Amino acid sequence: MRSFEQSFMVNCHVDEVWNFYTDVKHLEIVTPPNLKLKIIETSDEQIVKGLQMTISGRLALYNSKWYSKISMVDVSKYEYIDEMVKGPFKKWKHVHLFSEIGKNQTVVTDKIEFELPFFFLGKLMEGYVENSLKKIFEYRKIQTVKNLSNKSVDE
Repeated sequence: MRSFEQSFMVNCHVDEVWNFYTDVKHLEIVTPPNLKLKIIETSDEQIVKGLQMTISGRLALYNSKWYSKISMVDVSKYEYIDEMVKGPFKKWKHVHLFSEIGKNQTVVTDKIEFELPFFFLGKLMEGYVENSLKKIFEYRKIQTVKNLSNKSVDE
């Protein structure tokens, strides 16, 4: 199993960042347009434990359908986990963590564990997937900062 992790800081209160990321429609905003991500079906508009979602998008050279479920939400720790139930990966687990480091400063951390199907062929594709994740999450960082920077909560 391979892993990928990225963290970045945004000048925004942790509650605002949490609200942004737990609103399902924002997934399309923070995903690069070339992936053509569309939310086909969701059991809720907000990220809650047990939420099920069907999305479609473009991976590498083919269109793919992805079924995921929110397996854990801990509002007190600003953390949730989504896991692929069925889709292009053999395994996919994505931990989303939001850490307050100042009144209006938040660190956004994404931790992903993944395994590709097709044993040997999958092993050959791992480097490509990791490079793709770097690009996808760089875009996510840019869009998050663009949409949230300087949204503060006054005391």
